[in-house]
Amino acid sequence: MARLETHLASSALPLSPTNSASAAEWDRRYRATETVWSLIPNQTLVDELSDSRPERVVDLAGGEGRNALFFAGRGSAVENVEFSQVALEKFQARAAQAGLSHLTHSTLSDAQTANFSLDPDLVITCYLQLPWEQLRQSLDNALSQLSQGELFGIWHARRNLTDGYGGPQNAEVLPTPEQLKQWLASHKLAGRVWEVERTVTNDEGAFVAIDVVMRAQVGH
Repeated sequence: MARLETHLASSALPLSPTNSASAAEWDRRYRATETVWSLIPNQTLVDELSDSRPERVVDLAGGEGRNALFFAGRGSAVENVEFSQVALEKFQARAAQAGLSHLTHSTLSDAQTANFSLDPDLVITCYLQLPWEQLRQSLDNALSQLSQGELFGIWHARRNLTDGYGGPQNAEVLPTPEQLKQWLASHKLAGRVWEVERTVTNDEGAFVAIDVVMRAQVGH
């Protein structure tokens, strides 16, 4: 099991960008502070996909776009699919500041029903914490628009609730490796699922958080 290091300014971990709260509630939250999420991309995503050179990337429920902008900075066309208009405005502002507006697209939509504007060869989703049936529908919807390429996802794991730190405190929105493996099998996809432990440090000390990660090859 991999071990990563994450530094937080506060012990109060935010909930994941998509949960039972409404888009209007998330709009208010994004307005309330300059940055809700880290400005740097997810470290597990970077470790796993740094050798990838996708032409077109869809970031499903991408929030303020930190992961999408990582790929745009490497020359990929990116699309942030997000149900908060305020988050998308922050994403576009950051893209403009970085000189990447020509590579970025925004789609205001729920993850379960979104129609992508790009034809991706990579779909990523980071911390899309939904009840399993809704998450399954979101993954099914993404897969239906990915004819060939890769699907990458990372979530706060179910085991994090009992053995880890932070993240949503509701087992219903914490997927298990078994659920994700069954989803891969149901679509006859080649891929793997595993857990990652992160050392989270903040003003109260160091803690271990547990994520579950999935990589799937599509159309190969």
